Amino acid sequence: MTAKPFHIYRSSAGSGKTRVLARSYIQLALKRPDYFKYILAMTFTNKSTQEMKDRILHYLYDFTEGKSQDLAKEIIEQLESEQIRLSLKELKERSAQILSLLLHRYSEFSISTIDAFFQRVIRSFSRETGLLGNFRLEVDNELVLEEVVNLLMDDLTNNPQLRSWVLDFSIEKLQQGENWDIRTALSDFARLMKDESFKSIEEDVVRATGDKDFFQTFKRNLDNTIYSIDNHVKSVSQKMVQEMEANQLTADDFTGKSKGVFSYIVNLSAKTSLPSDTVMETVSDAAKWAHKSSSSRAVVYSMAQKRWQPQLQALVEFIEQNNILYSSASVVAKNLYTFGLLADLTKIQKKYLSDENLVLLSDAPKFLNVLMREQDTSFIYEKVGSFYRHYLLDEFQDTSGLQWNNLLPLVQNGLAQNYRSLIVGDIKQSIYRWRGGDLSILQQKVKTDVSELLSETHSLDTNYRSEGRLVAFNNSLFDVAAKLIAAQTGDNFPTEAYQDAAQKFFREEDKGYVNIQFLDTDKETSFEEEALRRLPNIIEDLQSKGVRQRDIAFLVRENKEGQKIAARFIEYKTQEAKEGFNYEVVSNESLMLYRASCVVVLINALRVIHNSADLIAKANLSYEYQKLWPTQTFTDLNEIFSDTTTKNFVKWVPPMFVHQRDYLASLSLFEMVENLIHIFNLGQLTDEIIYVQSFQDVVQEFMQREKNDVGSFLEWWEINREKKSIQVAGGVDAAQIITIHRAKGLQFKYVIIPFLDWELGHGNKSPMLWVKANHSLFSQAGFIPVKYTQSLESTYFKDYYSEETKRVYIDNLNVLYVAFTRAEEGMIALAPASKKKPTELKRVSQLVWEAIQTSEPLQLAWNEAEKQLTLGVIDQTDDNQPTEAMVALKSYAVTQWRNRLTLRKSGHDYFHTSDKRVKINVGVLMHRLLSKISYADEAQQLLKQIAESGELSMEEMQATAQTVVWLLNEPILSPFFSRDVIHKKEVSLFSANGEEKRIDRVAIKDQQAWVLDYKTGSEYSKDRDQVKEYMVLLSRMGYQVKNGYLVYVNEKRIEEVKVLENT
Repeated sequence: MTAKPFHIYRSSAGSGKTRVLARSYIQLALKRPDYFKYILAMTFTNKSTQEMKDRILHYLYDFTEGKSQDLAKEIIEQLESEQIRLSLKELKERSAQILSLLLHRYSEFSISTIDAFFQRVIRSFSRETGLLGNFRLEVDNELVLEEVVNLLMDDLTNNPQLRSWVLDFSIEKLQQGENWDIRTALSDFARLMKDESFKSIEEDVVRATGDKDFFQTFKRNLDNTIYSIDNHVKSVSQKMVQEMEANQLTADDFTGKSKGVFSYIVNLSAKTSLPSDTVMETVSDAAKWAHKSSSSRAVVYSMAQKRWQPQLQALVEFIEQNNILYSSASVVAKNLYTFGLLADLTKIQKKYLSDENLVLLSDAPKFLNVLMREQDTSFIYEKVGSFYRHYLLDEFQDTSGLQWNNLLPLVQNGLAQNYRSLIVGDIKQSIYRWRGGDLSILQQKVKTDVSELLSETHSLDTNYRSEGRLVAFNNSLFDVAAKLIAAQTGDNFPTEAYQDAAQKFFREEDKGYVNIQFLDTDKETSFEEEALRRLPNIIEDLQSKGVRQRDIAFLVRENKEGQKIAARFIEYKTQEAKEGFNYEVVSNESLMLYRASCVVVLINALRVIHNSADLIAKANLSYEYQKLWPTQTFTDLNEIFSDTTTKNFVKWVPPMFVHQRDYLASLSLFEMVENLIHIFNLGQLTDEIIYVQSFQDVVQEFMQREKNDVGSFLEWWEINREKKSIQVAGGVDAAQIITIHRAKGLQFKYVIIPFLDWELGHGNKSPMLWVKANHSLFSQAGFIPVKYTQSLESTYFKDYYSEETKRVYIDNLNVLYVAFTRAEEGMIALAPASKKKPTELKRVSQLVWEAIQTSEPLQLAWNEAEKQLTLGVIDQTDDNQPTEAMVALKSYAVTQWRNRLTLRKSGHDYFHTSDKRVKINVGVLMHRLLSKISYADEAQQLLKQIAESGELSMEEMQATAQTVVWLLNEPILSPFFSRDVIHKKEVSLFSANGEEKRIDRVAIKDQQAWVLDYKTGSEYSKDRDQVKEYMVLLSRMGYQVKNGYLVYVNEKRIEEVKVLENT
C-alpha cells in the first residue's frame, strides 16, 4: 500500500510535537545528503524556530555518535515504508554528511516563522508590486495608525466634506457628554483595519464608506427610523405620565412600585424598550395595575381600565413589532461616524505607506493572497529562489485563513508530485483568535482543501511533560468541561474539539500534585485580596519541600494581575519575611525598561538636551540621579522640587552634563546616549547594566528604522515605552510571573494560578463584529461594524452574536487548558467559591467547580468541608541539581567611538615609519589648520572638525593639539592671533620680476606689519632669506614692517628675523 503524502498530526499538551517535526525533517533529509534544501519547516515564533533547529541538529549529532537509538530505529522503520532501506551504520554515516552540509550551507537550512517566509516572498516580488527594493516591513501598527489619524485631521482644512462629517461627529460626542476630540475614537476604530476579519471584506467596506452621498442618505434613513419610533413611544408615554401626575399618582400607587408599570411608562419617555417580565404581567390586565396598599387603588384601576391599559398594550405591541428594526438601527448608529471615515483612513494609510516605502506585517498575508491568485506557483518558486518540495507546518491551530490560503497552493504543488508534507496542531491550544488564528481550519477545512485520499491523520496521545496525577486530573476535568461548554452554548463543537483530550501516561502514574482551592470570603475581603494574602505561604510550603523559587511560575490572565502579585511579595518581603525563604519574583512589568532608574535618568537627560527650559525633566533627572548616586541628604532632595527656577541644577547633576549640554546636542542620538551613560556613571551600577544595554539596543533599533534626532525619539518612546522589556537569563533564582498566552509552549515544574476566575465570555469588553442584514435599511451598506453586546440578541444580527459567543467560550476553555497543562510536577489554583449554584456558566471558576462536582473521578479527591480538590502530595526534593554557571558584569565600560575607531581618508603615507608619519601628517595639518585660524579661541572647534574627519590617528591628533596649544600660548606670537589686529592668511605678493610669493600669515595694525612663516621640515639657510624677502615686499607697499618670525613646527622652535634698515 502506497503511503499517503499528507500527514495531519493532532497533538496535545506535552505530547512531543517538536520531536515529531524533527524526526520528519531528518527522515526526509536522509534521502540524500543535500536533500534538506527541498524542505521548508514553518512555525509561529522565533523561539519555536530556534528550538526546532536545535532539536534537528541535536538528533543528527546523536546519530553520528551512536546515541538516540530508539529514534533512529523509528526513522529506519518509517523509511522502509517508503521503500528506502538503511542500516544503523548507514544512518550514522548519512547523518554525519547531512550535519556537515547543514553547517556549511546554513542558509539552506530552511526553518522559519510564517511571517519571515511571507516577507521573503514579498521582497522577491517588490518589482512586480511596485515596491522599492529597500522597502521596510513595519511590525508596529500603532505607530502607523497614529500617523494616519493625524494626517486625516490635517486634511480637514482641504476637504470640506470630510470636515463637515468630523464636525458633526464631534458635536454628537459633546451631546453625549463625551470628549469632543475624536482622535481616540478614531484610533480605536482604525485598529480594525489590521484585523484579518476586515481585510477579507476591505474592498466592499471601502467602496460603501467612500461614497459620502450614499452614507449621508444611509445615516439620514437610520436617524429617521429611530426618531419615528422614539417619537411615537415618547408621545404616548408622556401623555400617560401627565394624566397620572394630574391624578397625583406616584410609583408607590402601582404594582411593583419603582420596578413596576408606572416607572416603565416614565422611562419610555426617555428610552424605547420592551417591558420586563414583571411589568408584562400587568400590561394586559387593568386589575393588576394598582398596588394593594395604595389609597388611590380605585383611581388607578378606573384610569387603567378606561385608558391606560389599552394604550400601554397597544404601545407595547408597537414596540414589539418594531423592536428588531429599532434595536438594529440603534446599534448601527452608535458607530456610524467612525464607520463613515473608514474609507478616508484606508486611503490615507495607503498613501502614507507608499510615501514611506512601508509594508505592514499585518498586510503581508493579504498582499501575498492577491499575488498567489495572479501568479503561477512555479513562477513564485522561481522568484523566491528556492524550490521546496516538502512543507512542515507547526502550531497549525493558530494559522489564519489568509495564511493557509497562501500556503495551500505550495503544499498542493508538492502533493501533486507525491512529495510528503505535514501539519501539526492542537485545537485545544488555539488561543490567538484575536491575531487571526482560526481553529476551524485544523478541525475541518484542511480535510476539504486536501483530499482525504492524500491525507492521513495521526494522534499524539502521550503526555511526556507532566506527572501522572496531573495528566489524570486534566483528562477528567476537560472531558466534563467541554461538555458543559457545549451545553451552555448549544454547540457541539467543544465536545468534538476535546474528544482526543485524554492522554496516556509517560511519567509515573502515582506522582504529581494538584490542588484547587475555592476560597470563601466575607464582605470586608474580596477574593483577590484573600488569594494574594495566601500566596507567600504557598511559596514557603513549596520551598520547605525543596522546590526552588526558579522552578515556580505564576500564571495570570492580564498583566495588571501580575503587578499585584509582585507588589504583594515586595510588601511581604519587607514586613513579614521568614528566614531561609526566597520571595523573589520577576515579571514583564518589573522588567519594563521605562521603570528602570538608569533609563529614567537617560530619558530625562535627553529631554533636558532637547529643551533646556523643561523644568519637570530637570527635576526628575536631579531626583533620579541623586537616588542612584546620592551627594545630598534626603532633606536636601526636597529642594529639587521646590526650586522652580532650577538655579541649583548643577548641584544635583554631574557638572560635566551642564557644561557639555551644547556639545552633547551636536552628537548623533546613539553617541549622545553613550556619553550620557559615561557622564552619569551608569555603567558602574551592577544591577542596572542590563537595562543600560537594552536601552542602547532600543536606541539603535530606532535609529535604523526611524530618524536620528532626539525629539523624534522622545515622541516615539512615549508611545512605545511599555512595549520594551528585558529578557532575564534562566539562571535567576526567582519565580516567574507570566501571562497564560506568553506561557503557551513553555513548561514549569510548579505552576500557581492565583486568580482562576476570568470571564468565559467577553465580560466588559465589547469587540467589534462585522455584520450584514437583508433588510432594506441595511442591505446596501454591506458589512457594518457593531459592538458585541447582549442587545444584539434582539437585532437582525443575532446570528453573529451567537457565533461570537460560541467562539469566545471555546477561546476561554482553551486558555484554561493551556494554563492547566504547563506544570510538570505540581499545580495549585485559587478560585472564588460560588455562593449559590449559577443558572449559567459565566466565569471559569464556575466551570471548574461544576466540572469537579460532575466528574466521578474528581469527586474522590474533593473535600467538601474545605472546598478544595487535592491529588497527591508535594514530593520532598533534594536540590542537588547543578546550577547553570553565570558570569555577571560588575561594570559596563562606555567609551566614545572616536577613541576606538577612526576612518583614514588617505593612505599614501601609511608605510612610513611611525615617527616620520606623525611628523609629516602633523606638519601638513598644522599648515592647513593655521591657515583657517583667525583668533585663538577658534582653535578648539577646528581641532574637533579635523578629529571627526578621520584624517589623523589618535597619536597624530594628540601631537597636533599639543603643537597648536604651544603656538597659541607663545607670548611673542600673540599679535598674530589677537582680535586687536587685522589678519591676512596665505597672502600672495609679486616681486619686481612677476614671481608670486605666498606669506603664511601677516598681522597689520595702524600700517605696522608683522610676518609669520611656518616650517614643518628641517631648518634651511634660505628660510631666513625667504622671510626677509617677504618683509621687503611689504615695506615697498608702504607698511612699517616691525619683525618677522620663523616657526619650526616639529621642533616647537621660533626664530626671530630682524627688520631691515634700508628698504
